[in-house]
Amino acid sequence: MRICLLSDGYPPWERGGAQRIAAQLAEGYAERGHETHVVTTVPDRGETGRSVADGVVVHRLWTPRCRAVLPYLTLRNPLIERALPDVLVDVAPDIVHAHNVHYLSNASLRIADEHGLPIVKTFHDAGTVSYGELTTVAERAPVDIRPGPAETETETAGDPSAQPEALAIDGGASASADPVSVSESDTGANALPAAAYRVSPVQQAIEQGARYLPARTEMNRRCLAARVDVGVAVSEALRRGLAVNGVECERVIHNGIDASRFERPDPDAPSEAAFRRRHGLEDAPFVLFGGRTSDEKGGAYLAAAFERLVDDGVDARLLVTGDDGYVERMRAVAGPAADRIVSPGWLPRPALRTAFRSARVVASPSVHLDPFPTVNLEAFAAGTPVVTTAFGGASELVDDGVNGRVVDPRNVSALADALESFLVGPERATAFGTAGRETVRDRFTVAEQVAVSLDLLEAVWTGDRPPD
Repeated sequence: MRICLLSDGYPPWERGGAQRIAAQLAEGYAERGHETHVVTTVPDRGETGRSVADGVVVHRLWTPRCRAVLPYLTLRNPLIERALPDVLVDVAPDIVHAHNVHYLSNASLRIADEHGLPIVKTFHDAGTVSYGELTTVAERAPVDIRPGPAETETETAGDPSAQPEALAIDGGASASADPVSVSESDTGANALPAAAYRVSPVQQAIEQGARYLPARTEMNRRCLAARVDVGVAVSEALRRGLAVNGVECERVIHNGIDASRFERPDPDAPSEAAFRRRHGLEDAPFVLFGGRTSDEKGGAYLAAAFERLVDDGVDARLLVTGDDGYVERMRAVAGPAADRIVSPGWLPRPALRTAFRSARVVASPSVHLDPFPTVNLEAFAAGTPVVTTAFGGASELVDDGVNGRVVDPRNVSALADALESFLVGPERATAFGTAGRETVRDRFTVAEQVAVSLDLLEAVWTGDRPPD
């Protein structure tokens, strides 16, 4: 097949999880003999053009990245409308595999459809139905949602005063004054009713102000229904969140990872000792928190939990990689423990792999519908356990009490206790990390993700019923 992927960003120009997943799929398609092209966007005119890397032809189109008008660009981006048709004529693909197309816009799907191309669309987030992250799951949930079978509604679920301690952080998610109860029919991180996922137009209008476009979500729904042949979500949690808001996905294909990249010798990667010296980590165990950090990613709750650990006498460090603009917010929350927060900014991939291997535990305490955190896959590939969120798809990878811990991050005491169990228990961390590595080796490999995705693309291309 001649496959064309659409992705708002692509490495090395963009380093987010969704972009890396799109790249590893593209490279996997090329390795298996399929002619593979990627159409992506760049915010700098000087970076436009065509290049080839790892067997993939990358076409870079220019568009400004103005978030203030992103809701409008998502519906129609005139710059993409002018540039994309010529690219598709030149590439002449058999099928299009679309990923995040917020800046490429719905126009990219319409143009591909008008060229007679079948389209498979992978959803990496809830941006189609939400402005930014889908935080309603945390805002409306009773505090201390836990993994495992859901319980029936109780007086505690409806009484905020009876909930375990939750930290109220300005600007972040907190327990609702009128929390919804869990449902008997759901389990694990999905132990919430549909109401917890439903986006409120009124709330969006209040939060977004001039950015709010009343017809946006409905126009997104109509475009997807008319143009996309098969929708794919990266987790069951994301599929549910989209479905509750009117966007159906026929398939779930979990992300995978090449664990061997963390295991084989890497001449460009610093040793653990050199990494620790460079970043002043000394010999203390450390928690790794990285990527695009924010309140929604649980950074403030993590900082509060870390302050509690230090106050309890745990000698540890908190390494925050990636976005460094948010670190001062975390230091302010951490108070006396602020000087133990280390922030090297974005690390080169070899150094980041060393950081994953060296960490005692990796934290991903998001307080939004985090679809399937890539950081958890990377931690497991490195043999490091995780403390992750009960909101979103994390529990579809992390088995609580076996290879990590799944907690409600708003319960700061529970978050601190989960982190402490690894920071003061190196043997426990090693055992859980080993179990995590086996999990990704057995069930979440790039090879499996590529194979399943190719089966789906071929079925859609040939007009067969998509395989279950």
